[in-house]
Amino acid sequence: MAFVVLGCGGTDATTANTVPTELVDVALEPTTTVAPTTTTTTTTVPPTTTAPTSTVPPVPPVPPVPPVTTLSPAEIDDRRLSTVDVLTPPVDDKFVSVVTTPAPVEVIARSTWTHDCPVTATELSYAQVSFYGFDGEFHTGEMVVHRDAVDDLVAIFTQLHEMRFPIEQMEVVSQHDLSLGPDGKPNNTTAFTCRRTVSGSRWSRHAFGDAIDINPVHNPYVSNSQVIPTLGASYVDRDRDVPGMISEDVRKLFADIGWTWGGDWNSVKDWMHFSATGD
Repeated sequence: MAFVVLGCGGTDATTANTVPTELVDVALEPTTTVAPTTTTTTTTVPPTTTAPTSTVPPVPPVPPVPPVTTLSPAEIDDRRLSTVDVLTPPVDDKFVSVVTTPAPVEVIARSTWTHDCPVTATELSYAQVSFYGFDGEFHTGEMVVHRDAVDDLVAIFTQLHEMRFPIEQMEVVSQHDLSLGPDGKPNNTTAFTCRRTVSGSRWSRHAFGDAIDINPVHNPYVSNSQVIPTLGASYVDRDRDVPGMISEDVRKLFADIGWTWGGDWNSVKDWMHFSATGD
């Protein structure tokens, strides 16, 4: 299957406990953007038919990510890799967020959005948020998300930052990333990805921008003996207490905004996945 990572967030049935069959796309698409400041800033531009001019500069080459084959058994079993910075990290440990609505045209151009997607480009926001890495450092992540969900997600990432919940990477998914194998770039935390469910019968919730996957390796999709990404096999045992795994405290943050968790599904488990609609 030509997917980046994990099956996540979607089923062709009408109930949340029906088997979700889609796969999660993850990416490490680099970008250079305006450096975060030490105060939280929200910039909202009313949607228009044309995205506003952005100050986002051209995207530089991304530092290579070490191939999976270089990981030791210990690193696979307890993955705590350093974040590859593709955005300027924050200057201190204060949470910073910058939201642009609609998402800048440069960001849309390097995302998976096309005119065939179930949302228009002006319905999507671009958020940069601080996050705490497995390396004990603070980093800047980015995501595209539906404009109606962006404030809730920024609030959640504020709390994840305060909890020091570690995230490995958080970058916009590109069209190229859709063709990668499940273990190509497996541990990206991401929201909007314009794609259909595996069966192709309908759009994934990620295509609407109101679903998110967090640390897919640490929170894999499991159906019978299938684990996606395969590097997540060490994390099928949910009794483990390993940083990066979805905890009850994290689950509650999403429950408080009315989002459901794929870890609560019956027939399969999609521990990375949260959505506004339950699929």
